[in-house]
Amino acid sequence: MFFRIPRLTPGYIRYLQTQAAQTVLQSRVDPAMPRMAILLGFMGIGMSGYSSRQLTLHCKPSSHLLR
Repeated sequence: MFFRIPRLTPGYIRYLQTQAAQTVLQSRVDPAMPRMAILLGFMGIGMSGYSSRQLTLHCKPSSHLLR
């Protein structure tokens, strides 16, 4: 039930300050990048579907492949 509390040395205090600063900076990350990635993903899927549809509408199958 007993646990040791680390001694508050200057190095340990600096470590805690660094961890707290990283936590604050990570919480301020701009959410635009994940949104942009999702948007580009949807655009890629949409363009792939569109080009596949265009190929099936405008290309006629070769007769020698059906034999």
